[in-house]
Amino acid sequence: MFADEARTGPYLAAITAAVRPGDIVVEIGTGTGYFAVACVRAGAKHVYAIEVNPLVALGPAVAEANGCADRITFIHGYSTRVDLPERGDVLLEDLRGMFPLLRGRIPSLVDARERLLKPGARLITARDELWAAPCRRPDRVTPLLGLDGGAAHGINREPVAERLRSDVHKARVGAGDLLATPVRWGTIDYSVVQSPDMEGRCEWTLARAGAFDGVAVWFNSELFGGSRILNEPGAPRTVYGHAFFPLARSRAATAGDRVTLDLRARRVGEGYVFAWDTTHATPAGATTSQRQSTLGASLPLSLDALRRRVSSHAPVAGSSAALTREILDLADGAHSLDDIAAQVASRHPRRFTSVADAVSYCTALLAGLEDEDAAQAGGGAT
Repeated sequence: MFADEARTGPYLAAITAAVRPGDIVVEIGTGTGYFAVACVRAGAKHVYAIEVNPLVALGPAVAEANGCADRITFIHGYSTRVDLPERGDVLLEDLRGMFPLLRGRIPSLVDARERLLKPGARLITARDELWAAPCRRPDRVTPLLGLDGGAAHGINREPVAERLRSDVHKARVGAGDLLATPVRWGTIDYSVVQSPDMEGRCEWTLARAGAFDGVAVWFNSELFGGSRILNEPGAPRTVYGHAFFPLARSRAATAGDRVTLDLRARRVGEGYVFAWDTTHATPAGATTSQRQSTLGASLPLSLDALRRRVSSHAPVAGSSAALTREILDLADGAHSLDDIAAQVASRHPRRFTSVADAVSYCTALLAGLEDEDAAQAGGGAT
């Protein structure tokens, strides 16, 4: 991400424009503190750099190497669980992937506006525009979705291809892959956005003939001070990539055909469910409609696994749950991981072939829970 000049250059320019001498900056998703250092150099009095990934432990060393360790407080945890000693004048974040709609990003930004920032605080990321266009299958996803082109080695893999066509894929879409002029699907203004959900309709008249394999969606970003990140097909490559929504069945298209897309994004749990309905109409009046959703790709593969996730299911704790309970009972602050593993290995010789195996199992379970607790609690500052 640091080496992506199409991203980093505009962000550094926006930081220079937004941060004023004496400002308090709140950064969500600081990583190792790269942009936090840039904020200090731009004049920030102090930066509260928040990151849920353990790599934030490298932040203090980065700040020390750049002579600003006393002006950056690194916090390991979720921003929604953090309480700061003062409110910020500036908010900095880039939690996007191929979509601005990523896991809990929008709720985190709304929470930061309400709890962590002063009224009228400046936002480094001002708004994102989401664009879409019908396209042929990008090269990067062809090996995944091209399973319907025949039975390689005489083996039909259509069930795998059907599953893959129910998901959204990160792609690198070229300008030559597009079948029509892009249209805007929606805009996210981060100064006012409240809902994590989005929906919208796009309509096109195809400008060229070709295989209509799906719809490409991407964002272009406007940063504070007018800096922009262009992530569209044909622009310099960025780390974000593009989202490719495949059709369940590809269509042969000609110039003049009409395509309509209804695209919906709904936050469910810790992620998103996307639904895309497409209609392809020819000038002769032939119309084909397809309804798709990522729900099909996110469901468990087996019927038994699906039944275990129905809200009316009454779970029965089995041997794995009993083992977990046993380990948790031993985690009383008096037993070391070595002590716990030795007892567990002795009681379950068929489960663990050695004490070392038990140490690995207990460490993964207990350290993971402690890491989660630390992140949920704000993890502490350095």
